[in-house]
Amino acid sequence: ILVASFNIVSTLTMNVIERQREIAILKAMGATRGGIMGIFMLQGLLIGLVGTLIGVTSGYLIGYLINTFEIIKLPADVYYLSHLPVKMKISDFLVVSTSAVVISFLATIYPAYQASRLDPVEPLRYE
Repeated sequence: ILVASFNIVSTLTMNVIERQREIAILKAMGATRGGIMGIFMLQGLLIGLVGTLIGVTSGYLIGYLINTFEIIKLPADVYYLSHLPVKMKISDFLVVSTSAVVISFLATIYPAYQASRLDPVEPLRYE
């Protein structure tokens, strides 16, 4: 989750840098700092939601396959079990997915703030 949050910060920061001209045009047309910040926070939240959905779905599917087909075998002379059991609880999925979405949302604050503070004059000066 920590790596994903750094990925969101760097992706949105690059997005702010690449879209300076568009942000400047929006600000010149009257967009507020809060509006610009909201656009980038929504974008980061969507990235976090999609990533969480993909992660939870693939995690459930892999856990189900490991448990159903007994993919991971254990040595019988060492363990009482012949395979690695997987116990999935809905509460675990809810805690992890909620944490992931909250952390990814918090990771969007800095790039969104950066976008809202952009001076509209500088990117449009040489157009």
